[in-house]
Amino acid sequence: MFFRHPSKRALQEWLDHGGGGETIDDHLADCQRCATTLEQLATDDGPALSDALAFAFAPPDDFVERLERKVVARLDSRVMLGMVSDLFGAGFETSRLLFLLEEPTDE
Repeated sequence: MFFRHPSKRALQEWLDHGGGGETIDDHLADCQRCATTLEQLATDDGPALSDALAFAFAPPDDFVERLERKVVARLDSRVMLGMVSDLFGAGFETSRLLFLLEEPTDE
């Protein structure tokens, strides 16, 4: 347990190495001042880190065009599927009407 607050250097090392210092972990759980300092240290590299993350997770340049083509293809295939099912349905309904046998009535 810390009797004093860890230095900024110790907090930065803790941050750089993903935590793991059990003494610092325990201290941060109880000390708002050090938690705030750690948060400030984490956001000091914010623009560089956010730029790197934006670059790493950015979609390809042709993403929108590829997405639009795939959506159009999917919609076209659904239209074709609907037409085919309508054709089979019409054939089935026609066959049912042509071959429908009337049941004798008891009149």
